[in-house]
Amino acid sequence: GGARRLPPPPAVTSPSTAAASPLDGAASADVAASPQASAAPAAPAPNIVGGTVLPTDGPAPIERLRTAVASRRAEGEPLDEGAAGRVVEFLNAELGDEMLGWLLRWTEVGDKARRRNMWSRGSWTPRTATLTSVSGAALSFRVGVAVRGRKELEHVESELPLPHAVETVDGLRDELLRLSAEPADKGSEPALAPGSSAALLRLPGATDDWSLPRDLWLNTTPYPREVREMVYSDVAAAVQAAVADPACPRRMRLLVAPPELNMEMDSYRVGSMLELVRKVSLDLAACGLRTRVCVQGSMGEGVLAGVPRVLAGVSKLLGMMDWQAGEGEPNEGLLGAGAADALVRFGAIGGEEVAPDDDVLLVLAPQSMVGAPIVPPLEALSEAAVSQGSAVVLINPLLQDRQSSSGVMGVRGRAERLAFAESFAEIYHFRLLYSGTTFMYPILGALRMARQDGRRVLYRRLEGGGGEQYLPVGCWVGREPTPREMSELLPSTVGSGEARGESAAAPPGSATGSADERMPWD
Repeated sequence: GGARRLPPPPAVTSPSTAAASPLDGAASADVAASPQASAAPAAPAPNIVGGTVLPTDGPAPIERLRTAVASRRAEGEPLDEGAAGRVVEFLNAELGDEMLGWLLRWTEVGDKARRRNMWSRGSWTPRTATLTSVSGAALSFRVGVAVRGRKELEHVESELPLPHAVETVDGLRDELLRLSAEPADKGSEPALAPGSSAALLRLPGATDDWSLPRDLWLNTTPYPREVREMVYSDVAAAVQAAVADPACPRRMRLLVAPPELNMEMDSYRVGSMLELVRKVSLDLAACGLRTRVCVQGSMGEGVLAGVPRVLAGVSKLLGMMDWQAGEGEPNEGLLGAGAADALVRFGAIGGEEVAPDDDVLLVLAPQSMVGAPIVPPLEALSEAAVSQGSAVVLINPLLQDRQSSSGVMGVRGRAERLAFAESFAEIYHFRLLYSGTTFMYPILGALRMARQDGRRVLYRRLEGGGGEQYLPVGCWVGREPTPREMSELLPSTVGSGEARGESAAAPPGSATGSADERMPWD
């Protein structure tokens, strides 16, 4: 599996022609008749929302979003005889006897070993495992067992049933990753080590939905346009998948923290964050979903009143940036004449900010200040939105307490504040890993998770041959890796090796990149 560009977002209709009926299919109170349509009696008058012509029939916006998400989903090869043979060869070569972990955890081989060794340890010990065949329902193994008193291994046949029947190699990979993960009802070690689980990502015939492009050069800012677009598209796809999934809680959060989007680093660029928000908003609006971008207003009292430094002026910049929503532009009328008739609208944080027709609320980096907690207004916004079925997505939230001499955000109520922060389901995670915390350099690797697959993949960064590449070295399903696990899998120095695969961008020629890559407000 060579490195490649992350999958682009689905091809969705431009907001200028997208349906934007409410989620329940009811007509909007802000709909007006088009003058052009009224001049032709034979044609039904179209709806207009914020100057955008919308069809009066067709699927609801949420259904259009689900169709767009489904169209992006790529299927791996069918699990036919040829694919099964390649899988058998790959697993025997890459994992070998490590597959004993599956058998000891999930088959009668493990049960028998525990019974036989209960009173006399080592009397019946499985030593080797060879995969003989694969089907859509089970994996067949030949197991070599060391029996006390015998020189030769005793061989037994065993079958590992899959939790769910599959028809494709992608489905097989997902089931094997689930079998490898630590069971929810047991505190024991996982059946397969996270480092070995990473090999399953490269299963022959499976979709490459995990690799990162080479030559990202994320320690060089500003990023080239193609690198920024790759990050934006990856985040937008995860948000769309989460909003479209009825099983996903309506309270969501995401963390995207390369240096340009990491508010704790001096390389943070507000222009990149606003571009990310614009990309996510436009992709949701393209399916007709009304999206509100929320930025917290002034907090605190007296001399302590204000907004966090990283959010200063962001509300004003949101209205000033180029949304291509002017007359004759692709997104004409997207912002509307006011908040009531717009597909994309702006607001602050608070329960009163939620409109009845808001479908998605994007909350940009909510965070407390000294003497002014963000939790009460954010909780009011969340309750008002979730009660009407709207989704709330926190982008790079910082919800930890800020201690002050006034006693605000002290011990009292801390458990409730922590519980509130944990009530948001994580739908996307991307951050870099460094050798230390002082200079954030060099980049040793990255950790990524997206809602679409739920896998957390740990990458090691390699340099060589004038290129850069991120290779997977660990994989977790259903839980976060511990710091110890990541330390064991990620060496403390940058790896060496010639990068292969598709390049996302040519390495910048200087530490600041080319002048034409700068934002207008830089």
